[in-house]
Amino acid sequence: MFCPKCKAEYREGYLRCADCDIDLVPELPPEPELSAEYIDFIKIMTYSSRHEAELAKGFLSANNIKAVIFGDDAGGVQPGLSFSTGVQLSVKEEDVEKAKRIIDDAGYMI
Repeated sequence: MFCPKCKAEYREGYLRCADCDIDLVPELPPEPELSAEYIDFIKIMTYSSRHEAELAKGFLSANNIKAVIFGDDAGGVQPGLSFSTGVQLSVKEEDVEKAKRIIDDAGYMI
C-alpha cells in the first residue's frame, strides 16, 4: 500500500497514511515523463562586470523577459576574470528587440 501524496510505502493492513492522513492506494501512478526544451539565447549586451549585467537583467525581469547571464568570472567570485571576455546578457530570440528597447530606455547602452 502506498500514500498517493508522500509516496510512503506501508505494509498490508494499513489503510491511511500516518503523516498525510489520507487513504492509501494499492499502486502509485506512473511518474510523468519530464520534457526539456532547448532555448537558444541571443547576446544583446556585454558588460564589464556582473553587477551591471545583473542590474540590466532585473530591468528585463520586471518586464517579463527571461534573461540569462554568461560570464567567465566564476559566478562573480573572481570578477577579474570577466575583463577579458566581459559578462554577457542574453535573451530569447523573440525578446531581443523588446529587451534592447528596455535596456536602452533604462540607459544601459546596447
